[in-house]
Amino acid sequence: MVRLKKRYWISLSILFLIVLFCLYGWRYWQSFKQKHGIMVDWHGASIGFKGLTFDELTVSKQSQISITARNVLISWSHLSANNLDVHWQINQSETVLDSVGNVVDTATENLNQSDLDLSLIPTIIYWSPKTIHIDTLRFYEQDKEQLDLKVDISKQQQAIQLNLSTNTQDITQLSATLFFDQTASQFNVQNGLFKSSLNQFGLKNSHVILPFTGWVSGNQLALMTSDKASINIEKTNLSNDLILDSAAGNLNIQLESKIPFDRNQLFVTAMLTMNKLNGIYKSSEIKSVTGDVNIIVKDNRFMISTPALNVQEVNMGIAFKKVKLVGSYSASFKAPSKGVVTWKKLQANIFSGSIFIEPSKLNLAKLPQQLSLKLKQIQLKEILAKYPAEGLAGVGTIDGYLPVTLLKAKKKDGSVFELAIKNGQLTTINEGYLQFENSALKNYAQNNPNMKILTDIIKNFHYTKLQGTVNYANEIAKLGLNIQGSNLDVENGKAVNLNINLEENMTKLLMSLQLSDQISEPVRKRIQAHLKKESSK
Repeated sequence: MVRLKKRYWISLSILFLIVLFCLYGWRYWQSFKQKHGIMVDWHGASIGFKGLTFDELTVSKQSQISITARNVLISWSHLSANNLDVHWQINQSETVLDSVGNVVDTATENLNQSDLDLSLIPTIIYWSPKTIHIDTLRFYEQDKEQLDLKVDISKQQQAIQLNLSTNTQDITQLSATLFFDQTASQFNVQNGLFKSSLNQFGLKNSHVILPFTGWVSGNQLALMTSDKASINIEKTNLSNDLILDSAAGNLNIQLESKIPFDRNQLFVTAMLTMNKLNGIYKSSEIKSVTGDVNIIVKDNRFMISTPALNVQEVNMGIAFKKVKLVGSYSASFKAPSKGVVTWKKLQANIFSGSIFIEPSKLNLAKLPQQLSLKLKQIQLKEILAKYPAEGLAGVGTIDGYLPVTLLKAKKKDGSVFELAIKNGQLTTINEGYLQFENSALKNYAQNNPNMKILTDIIKNFHYTKLQGTVNYANEIAKLGLNIQGSNLDVENGKAVNLNINLEENMTKLLMSLQLSDQISEPVRKRIQAHLKKESSK
């Protein structure tokens, strides 16, 4: 009897301690809710052998965040939910328009956030369920859905295995193993892998694979990819003007960010190695771009640079071959189109000669800006073979200097810059000849006897000097030529001084040259659509 009473006494004592612990826990929970303004509501709660279940469980903080879980199961080893919706409301800032029409913030509400005590992490990991599964995790910002994820988390001794994937047609997967380093008070990220099939933002049948490692502390995040990171793009429409096709390359990224995220303190370095990138810009066809592109993001600014970028050909009616570029572009995110372009090398082959711009820089925020374009050993024979004029031929080598002015413009096609050339100079570096004879010219000479001598002279005109002036503005190019020489078969080889003025709409001329050449079907359709639009005006 004494033993029986003693057994009851021990059981009652344990039960009493449990009740006290529960009451203390409940009081602490109520105090915690009141202190932080947290509200909890649930429906359909029940306890069974599998654990504690809820049909719906909602945790919210007024005017800031609301978390609603449905079909929740909580046990010592497992936590699962069919749906978990997170609604985040951002306090609206008052905005005004400044003198140039930009929207700027004039007031924001600062939220006092207490730092996470990282010393509690091992305890949290120890007491957390071995597995966590959420079929659908949706994140809403201002009631607009931002993410829809499937979440699987498993605890493996001292590590946490994280697996995320999107519940969309274009599947994106993220996996990583997290180890908590108590000495450094941070999570070390190992075996990270980001995989995505990119079929949005104009991308089609594109893939990116980014293996990564890194670490996460209470106030900072650092990630870096491995050498096996790659990107493959079959086709992408980045804008109405730019289409990229058949792009492949390797991508290395290093990222450092404060927690919570602050773009003003974001630091990113990336290097993209391109291999035979093809594309179309407006009506220009770009073939086989290879080389490295470096990207740096720091202090709310970015810089894109290349130590060596090679382009096999840019065909805009005139083919620029073996284009080589060494340079950079830097700007702020607030004004991305008003940065500084710097180049150490910018050159291309054209008409068996070369064209290049001497090392310099342009400040796009301070237009107009000047640059010097030079031509060297351009072959007249190839120019005349390209120019659509029947019976026109010639031989000669031309050098030139074109002072180009970059102007600010706002056109209907969205262009913000335009080019102008004033008093450009062309000159031959040796003697040559011109031949011009066709049926239209013969008929013109027959009806105008005064022109017969001129037409006879230019049938085989050997020049000793050829000079030209070039002017360009509003798509119209004007070429003034002064040619000195003679035809030995006419007027006993009398010296002749010819002055010729030519004027062309360069946009239409280049498009007509492209249509007469072998170009891709997308470029042909663009040109035909442009010409049709122009003819209907």
